[in-house]
Formats: sequence, C-alpha cells, structure tokens
Amino acid sequence: MSLKSLIQGQKPLTISIISFLLMLALVIVIGLFGGRHIIGYLEGQLVAHGIDHNQEVIAGMQPILERGLQDGAAVSVIVSNFQSFIEHAEPFGIRLFLVDRKAGRVLADSQNRAAFPYPLNQLLDSMPRQLNGAPIHDLANWDGNAWRRTASGSVELISLHDLVVPANREERWALGVSSDLSELLVLMDSLHLHLDVVLLITYGLIGLLGFLVLRWVGRRYEAGLEQQVAERTRELEQAQERLIDQARLATIGQTASVLAHEMRNPLASIKLALSGVSRSEGLADREKQRVDLVLGEVDRLEGMLSQTLDYVRPVVRDEQPVVLDDLLDKVLGLEEELLSEKKLRLVRSKCPQCPPLRMDREKMQQVLLNLLKNAQEASPDGGEIQVSLEADDKKLVLTITNQGPAPAQEVLDRACDFFFTTKARGTGLGLGLVKRVVEEHGGSVQLGSASGKVLVTIVLPTAD
Repeated sequence: MSLKSLIQGQKPLTISIISFLLMLALVIVIGLFGGRHIIGYLEGQLVAHGIDHNQEVIAGMQPILERGLQDGAAVSVIVSNFQSFIEHAEPFGIRLFLVDRKAGRVLADSQNRAAFPYPLNQLLDSMPRQLNGAPIHDLANWDGNAWRRTASGSVELISLHDLVVPANREERWALGVSSDLSELLVLMDSLHLHLDVVLLITYGLIGLLGFLVLRWVGRRYEAGLEQQVAERTRELEQAQERLIDQARLATIGQTASVLAHEMRNPLASIKLALSGVSRSEGLADREKQRVDLVLGEVDRLEGMLSQTLDYVRPVVRDEQPVVLDDLLDKVLGLEEELLSEKKLRLVRSKCPQCPPLRMDREKMQQVLLNLLKNAQEASPDGGEIQVSLEADDKKLVLTITNQGPAPAQEVLDRACDFFFTTKARGTGLGLGLVKRVVEEHGGSVQLGSASGKVLVTIVLPTAD
C-alpha cells in the first residue's frame, strides 16, 4: 500500500492529529538541540571569560615578580613576598602558584600548605587537559590554558605563563593561576534544565497553537472547497438546464416550422370556406353556431402556431432604445377593452426617471401582453391589477400584481417550464416565452404570492 493511498484512506481529523504529533516531535527535537547549542555557547563564553580573568591576574602579578628578578633579589625573598601576597587570593576562588620549570619544583602555592619547594608533578592531583581535550603529560614544558576535573568532582581552569628571567639567573620561572568553575557549571546545568523545560513547554504550546490554527484554516479551506464544489455543481446544473432548454427550443423550432408549413395553408383554406358557409343565409342557427365553433378552433390553432413560432424566434435588440413606460402604455391600451369587460381596476405607477433600454420591442411587447393576459384571467370580476415600474440600483423593476386564488408553491416553481400549464386549453408556452425573453435581455423573472395576491416581478439591467 502506497503512502498516498494510506493517507487517502484516513479521516481528516486523524491526518490532522498525526501531522500535529509529527510537527510537535520535530519542534521538540529542534528545541532540544537548540537549547543544547545555546548552553554550549554560554559554556564557551564562560570558559573564555575565565581565561581572560586568569590572564588579567597573571598580567597583574607578572610585573611585580619580574621586577624582583631584574633587581637580582634572592629566590627566598621573591618567594616570601609572593607567598604573602597569594594568601589573600584564596578567598576570591583562585589559586596562584609559582614554579621553576628547570628544577621541576613548585616554589609557592596558595592552596598547598606543605613545605616548599615540592615536586612539580605533585601540583595537580589529576591530569590536566588542553581546551580541545588532549591530555598534558609534562607541565614543565607546557604553556597556555587548560582544565582539569579534581578529585571532588569540581572543574578548574588553569593558566600557566613563563616569566622573563634575566640571563644571569639559572631559574626558569612560570606563574600559574587556577580558578574553580564548579559553581558556574552547576548554574549552567540548572540553566540547561530550566531552559529545556521552558523550551519544551513553549514549543508544545506553539505546536498546539499551530495545530489549532491549521485545523481552523483547514476547516475554512474545506468550507471554501465545499462552497466551490457547490457553486461548480450549480453552474453545471444551470449549464445542463441551458443545454436542455436549447435542445427543447431546437425541437420546438423544427416542429413549429413543419407545423407552420404543413398546417397554415390548410387552415387558411378551412377558415375561408367556413367563413363563406357562415355568411350563407340558408344556414340554420344551430348549424351556424357549429360553424362558428369550428372557426374559433381554427383561430386557436393559428394562435398556437404563431405563439410557438414566437417562442423559438431569437431576440434581436432594436437599435433605438425603448422607454418601457411607453411600451406599457401601448400594451395597456390594447387590453383596455378586456379590462372593462371584467370590470377590473387598473392601478398604474409610472417611472419618469427610468432610462430607455435597448431591447427587442416586439418580444418585450409580447411578454407584457402575456403577463397582463394571465393577470386578467386569474383576477375575479371587479378585482384590481397593479402595475408598477421603478428604477433601483442600475436596474428596472416591473411588478404586476393581481387578486385571485394563490397557486400552490409547486405550481409557482414550475410556472415558467416548457409546456407546463394548469389551464385546460393552454399551451404552456406563455410564461416560458416571458422567462426566455427576459433572461436573454439579461434580466430575471420571479413569481410569488402573498395575502391573496399573485405577484410577478421582472428585473432588467439598465446597462448593456
């Protein structure tokens, strides 16, 4: 099983926890090594400071001793003066000693109270080492800085430096300084422990905070992905609906073309013949009613053909902008007689400030006629129809409201679908034509109902 398939098989929370633990382990390791590096650096600085301190002590004592040697003072006098001075050095945590390299003897020592001189190999009870760790086997021929661990476990830093001896003297003297670093190293160990604890806690909190932040970011990212997937799914569904609509339009167009070609001429002949029969004086009233009924059906078939052709005919915007208020006046004038027959009251709100729009005048007129026709048919006698047009934030909003029984929500949701109708003799193309024409003008159609009224809202953008 590959790592990729293993990761894909886990839950997001499991992956997050594993990632957090790995990140925490990495941070802890880096923190420990970082803390050790810091302590190592501080210890190096401490040793360097101790060396500088020893060199300062040597630099302070060296002129005094060399002056006595230059003056030709006896060895006993120089050693006595040095011994009286170094008695005051022990309380400061340093050890001073004077050695004769040539004789291999220790002439004075602030720590050793034995009789002087004594052999040089008894100066230290453990082997000193250079700063790089190499052992020093012969102190008589060694010069510089070193360290050693005493029998009690403490650490001493040792510096040994030759004195300038006149040529007429036989001695080869060197001045040494030893300082105890034990307390400082214990302090460094304690500091190391506390630093490790603080670093572990700090890095642990940083890791936890990082995990929580990453988890929060991950959730936001997942939510964003889910939203993008939902949007893409919605776009695909809309694209699918558009493709289906286009396929339906193509089918309707082909069907309408065939029907118009095959049926219009026969229907015109039938209508002409029946019109002649209807005007015949020898026709009884009953037969005349039947002929008129057939003529009405012929007219209805012609209307269906015309409506079908209008439905599939593409929208072509006129070069001259159209004032929607003027187009409404024209449509309302055409429907005025039908409104009077049902005694319907018309409440009109105009919009003088509404800008003209470039649109397909004939198609938009058909849209308004269809909406008003539906409003008339759905309104009870003596009811009220409200038509309102207003400008709102770079768009025009046309609202047509009529009184009457409110359709069910599922009917409102499907009212603009192809061939959907609740009328016994309807084609289901009226509101479909409204939706197609409005959307091809960049607008939208909404149907709703509230308080015993049916509301149709059309929104058209004012910018091309």
